[in-house]
Amino acid sequence: MLRKVAVVGRPNVGKSTLFNRFIGRKKAIIHKTPGTTRDRNDYEVSWKDKKFIITDTAGWSGDESVFSKDMARQLDAAVEQADMVLFVVDAKTGIHPTDKEIANQIRSGRKKTILVVNKIDTQAEEAKAYEFYELGFDDLVIISANHGRNINELLDIVWDNIKYDRRTKKNEEILKIILVGKPNVGKSSFVNAAAKEERSIVHNVPGTTRDSLNARVTVNDKEYILTDTAGLHRGSKMKDDMEYLSTLSTDYAIEDSDVAVLIADASQGIGETEVKIARLLIEKRKPVIVAVNKWDLIEDKEESAKFFVEELKQRMKFMDWADIIFISAKTGQRLEKIFSEAELVFKQHSKQVSQEELNEVIREAIARKPYTSKGQTLKLKEFAQVASRPPVFIFSVNDMDLVHFSYERFLENSLRRRFGFYGTPIVLKFRPYYTKRRKKD
Repeated sequence: MLRKVAVVGRPNVGKSTLFNRFIGRKKAIIHKTPGTTRDRNDYEVSWKDKKFIITDTAGWSGDESVFSKDMARQLDAAVEQADMVLFVVDAKTGIHPTDKEIANQIRSGRKKTILVVNKIDTQAEEAKAYEFYELGFDDLVIISANHGRNINELLDIVWDNIKYDRRTKKNEEILKIILVGKPNVGKSSFVNAAAKEERSIVHNVPGTTRDSLNARVTVNDKEYILTDTAGLHRGSKMKDDMEYLSTLSTDYAIEDSDVAVLIADASQGIGETEVKIARLLIEKRKPVIVAVNKWDLIEDKEESAKFFVEELKQRMKFMDWADIIFISAKTGQRLEKIFSEAELVFKQHSKQVSQEELNEVIREAIARKPYTSKGQTLKLKEFAQVASRPPVFIFSVNDMDLVHFSYERFLENSLRRRFGFYGTPIVLKFRPYYTKRRKKD
């Protein structure tokens, strides 16, 4: 089991910037608005020969709003579960009363704590850091997360202080499952139900989740990385830059995922937003499961199930290979099935067929249904699977003008009938066939 390092502090001190430095890319949303991060966000970090999980947390504040109380509970849980704490403070503003409250809370947990004094961009500013010894922590590190100053030194200190279980399997592949859908369909509730704790803040106001948030969950003794995302909207226009950053974060998270679960609301059906998201997932070439949430609220389940299946066929003809599962994040109904299905579709996504089997299928398809247009017959001279994740097939043809989308569809269906490939897109590419002739001396 990997050790956990929690990054804590009040709002806008640079926790998410430090988190992004640790993982080596911009994953957490960074914005000047305090409270941008609302949930706990886990990510695996490798440094030298050790791995650990870094947890970004919501900032504490004195605000008594519902969100602030929820965020404070998230922070308490992160510290309780952490093996080590990085307490981030802001050298530009100096010691804040909230810093003292957080320090007292951390000390009560008796966890190894490093005081990280951020926003010291030059050596001349280092004297500002020493006032923070007043908070009562002996281990203090001066950094600039924004400029990358002393980040490696901080990683070395973390490396020195975490116990590492060398029995951890280095090459064990943990499936990364991303939850996507429009706002308020139950993505965060799904994460909390799977984790059996509150990992994402759930609220009846759409758009509560702003960032793409990772949670490591265990289902049937197997570990998964579950990613909660900001809800995607149908329209192309963004209300503000925060919404734009949320969408950008979701886009990056989709790229990083292994399997996508498209969540729809059972009471609303499959609408334009779901179709738009499905097309995005196809564009990203990800295996997909369609999960219809809030199934516990539906009375006539048999008729409703038929309706959803028909809607999927009609509105998402381009993704009719995706399975549809009816779930309830509130009651836990069929949540485990999502994980077992994710395992299956990822295997399909990774499948590599033999050339011998491919030859048999394609030759049979050509014999059964040759394609002719304007007196010319399309000939598939050579074909091979050249990649997996997703499966990619290349066909060399006698005339590119004869390649029609309907015949592409026919070939795809032939491959699916024989090899399955359910739950995953497959890619067919065509190129002209050139006869190689040896030049005479």
